[in-house]
Amino acid sequence: MYRINRLGRNVLITADEVKYHAPCDSSVSERNIIQNIILAEERYITEAIGDDFYYDFIDKKNRMVTTSNQNDLLDKINESLESYGLRNIEKKELPIGILVNAIEFVDNEYYVQLWGNFLWKLTAECVDAMSTVTNWVKHTNQGQMLNAPKVIGTTAEANSADPKDIKFKMDHSVLDRINPFKQRMEEWICKRIQNYPLYNKECGKCNSQMDDYYRDKPTIKAQKSDIVLGVYN
Repeated sequence: MYRINRLGRNVLITADEVKYHAPCDSSVSERNIIQNIILAEERYITEAIGDDFYYDFIDKKNRMVTTSNQNDLLDKINESLESYGLRNIEKKELPIGILVNAIEFVDNEYYVQLWGNFLWKLTAECVDAMSTVTNWVKHTNQGQMLNAPKVIGTTAEANSADPKDIKFKMDHSVLDRINPFKQRMEEWICKRIQNYPLYNKECGKCNSQMDDYYRDKPTIKAQKSDIVLGVYN
């Protein structure tokens, strides 16, 4: 998936990649997503795979537009956009110096496997979780405003969530989705650690007795929430 990276620095994921794998509406604006990508990656992903691995991955997945590669990248972006039913961009929308992000740039097959199996989904979930509050309450010229203020007579679809709904979603996102999936990814990497030399987290007994290892270190085992109806009332 070739996409323009408008953040001015290398990152793992783009807005369209977030929409593809996150539990969000496809109509969410690009800006509402990209403002949370750097924060989500630096908070969650660097902790999950380590600084060296993270920065090596994003260096591989991003490429700066130059006079020599501009036309080729433009063609690749438009081919990718067409395959997803999106509009093509013009050359003026791909200026020299802007970044392009694509997993196709990554020539390490093990990185690509990790991306497809875990890292794409995990990063998208982290960005969505980080976007929850900022997409609910907006900093506007009039101050802090609900994204869709409640008005008597509006439909339920137009209403913003209550604070307890936001709290519930945040807890569910982190405890029931992100943490268990991150743990599963770490176990998967540890069983293939020879393919990921930059992964420097402690793996424990990578190829056997993984459950015993986590039992000895309960703080490492991912926490999961207990769904209790009415707890957020």
